[in-house]
Amino acid sequence: MKLLFISPLEKHLPGTQKSPTALAGLQALWGETVSFQILCRFDPEEADRLYILPQVTCPGCRVQVFRQEVVPCTFPCAPNASGAYLTRKPALMPDPLLPWNGEPLRLRADRDRLLWVDVQVPYGAADTAVEVALLDRSGHPLARQTLPLQVVPVALAEQTTRHSQWFYADCLCQRYGCGMFSEEFYRIAAAYWRCAAEHGVDTLLTPVFTPSLDVEPGGQRMRGQLVRVERRGDDYIFDFAELERWVRTARDCGIGWFEIAPFFTQWGAKHPVTVYAEPDGTPLFGWQNPADDPEYGRFLAALLPRLMDYFTALGVQDRVLFHISDEPSGENLEAYRRARAKIEPWVGGSPILDALSDPAFAREGLVTVPVAAEDYLAPFLRRRTGPLWTYSCCCQDKKVPNVFLSMPLTRARVLGALLYKERLDGYLRWGYNFWFSQFSLRPIDPWQNTDADGGFPSGDAFLVYPGQGGEPVPSLRLKTLRDAWQDLRALQALEQRAGRAAALDCIRQHLGPVSFTRYPADPARYQAFRQAVNDRLLQTTGKQEQV
Repeated sequence: MKLLFISPLEKHLPGTQKSPTALAGLQALWGETVSFQILCRFDPEEADRLYILPQVTCPGCRVQVFRQEVVPCTFPCAPNASGAYLTRKPALMPDPLLPWNGEPLRLRADRDRLLWVDVQVPYGAADTAVEVALLDRSGHPLARQTLPLQVVPVALAEQTTRHSQWFYADCLCQRYGCGMFSEEFYRIAAAYWRCAAEHGVDTLLTPVFTPSLDVEPGGQRMRGQLVRVERRGDDYIFDFAELERWVRTARDCGIGWFEIAPFFTQWGAKHPVTVYAEPDGTPLFGWQNPADDPEYGRFLAALLPRLMDYFTALGVQDRVLFHISDEPSGENLEAYRRARAKIEPWVGGSPILDALSDPAFAREGLVTVPVAAEDYLAPFLRRRTGPLWTYSCCCQDKKVPNVFLSMPLTRARVLGALLYKERLDGYLRWGYNFWFSQFSLRPIDPWQNTDADGGFPSGDAFLVYPGQGGEPVPSLRLKTLRDAWQDLRALQALEQRAGRAAALDCIRQHLGPVSFTRYPADPARYQAFRQAVNDRLLQTTGKQEQV
């Protein structure tokens, strides 16, 4: 039996018999989760199959073991995509991480078995070691090895860079057969929100009204409206009870910020979002109305002050972000301006943000917080006057960071260093759990269909898989984004102790002159970079801290 510890950035493809570079040890800050992979391989002369029971312990730390599985990558990338890719042809790719449930794991001589291990290092922990043993079904040891863990007695900085992965409530209902906002829905949603928060996602797309996102003109998502609306004569009556439950449940799960889904349709604010009336679900507004409908303006003027009062009562008034229309283009500038005028006076100065490629929206002050596409970020940086986010989706396939299945994990891990270097305030992705075809025409099984029925490169639409019993199954890519945010927070901790120049020096020495189109693909470079940050932090600690 061969047991090899390897970097969490190594994506070991099925059928590959080469041995990745071994990992000699781990380093972690207080409050950090560090990961590694265990590659298991055995001599085919001994047997053609084998069952193992992994035992992984680390004194003073919490350990989770996952078994790594593969999914089909049928749409690796577009023909003109550029930058580092592991494959440009359909293939099986490792990605889902199924929590190990204690059952024996089957090994085969013709392929390696990969296990993923998370080690959560609590505040106050000291140097320790991870002990790994592989036992046969009778409990006899087949292999045993130790991985040292050095703990730097410094806490990660508080997370201040927002991280949003859009959550789709209707995908949960469709997959698990639960009613929208039912008891079962909240039980399952809470598991998905906890998973998101544990991986650095702190901002939740919140459907005050059913989002008009990724639907064809005239199309509708499953009705999912947190604010109940009743019309009585000329008046609108609002019920915020469901919104309150959503916010309180999410906060209990570790989510601190709330993105209100756009009030106008995607790609240009041409129509109001669909608003249903109680008690019969009749559409009050939607595709049948122009965005300039005066009655919709009157409706928003009635709703938004009360909505803000309710957020104030919940204590989240300073943690709410508003959207007008997702991804408008330059030709929509005036329509967007008119749509904003219906929102901005009533939201009490709360930030308005939207995904953009055209700097004119920021230049004319139409968005408080531009969310610039990674490949269009440069002009936004040059003309920056305030907060700035960036985003990636299916179109960001040329050089810039992203999380397609076909990409090396370094194309996601570099985000931490880039967000720090450019002083960006947030990062947005459109797909945490989008398990539909493009335009939401039909549900798909993400275990078998990873490209939204050919609509998007494999993996673009989701970072979690639907597990049994309403439990999310995380991916390699979600773990890597968590590590990117931990890099960012480690850099911020170093800046607090030794200045920004020290943090930038670690990036420059080990990752080079990184930008959103230029960064290394070699996992070893990122390992050296984090070790340099950790070593510099260790130098700043006093004797009392080290004790």
